[in-house]
Amino acid sequence: MSPCNNVTITLSAATVNYTPCLTPASGKITITAAGSTGFTYSLNGGVYQASNVFSSLVGGNYTISAKDQNGCIGNNTTSVPTAAAGPLFAAVKTIITTRCSGSGCHMNGGNAAGYNFDNDCSIVSDWSKIRSSSVTGNNMPKSPQPKLTTAEKTAITNWINAGHLYTN
Repeated sequence: MSPCNNVTITLSAATVNYTPCLTPASGKITITAAGSTGFTYSLNGGVYQASNVFSSLVGGNYTISAKDQNGCIGNNTTSVPTAAAGPLFAAVKTIITTRCSGSGCHMNGGNAAGYNFDNDCSIVSDWSKIRSSSVTGNNMPKSPQPKLTTAEKTAITNWINAGHLYTN
């Protein structure tokens, strides 16, 4: 008779949101197993480990597993949510996507001045270029679009002063 015939391993998970643009990735899963003893843990079919904590994860769906001392295995699925963009970042992204999408700009595959803002993390990492081009340098956007308004420059400045992160 198999030692697993009368064993039911149940799994639950506590997760920490993934915040885009952080290195290493910030998502985390902590697995809780019940129904037996002597557990080791696995994520997405990987190698079993003694720790029930899996860190540096991106947002997405994961298969969690626990194996007891007799080799009996329980599986479940969980998701690591992606944190929502903060309101200051969202405002800056809106300014960039609506005002910097024309010919010779940094959106829709454009690579003006060597950078592109199609990816949220590019906006975060190139914050100083955004400031120097659009706030202090007043070079953005390119003609024929009018220059940024005082309110748009203030929105960019507020985001930068708050730490220029995705979650600000």
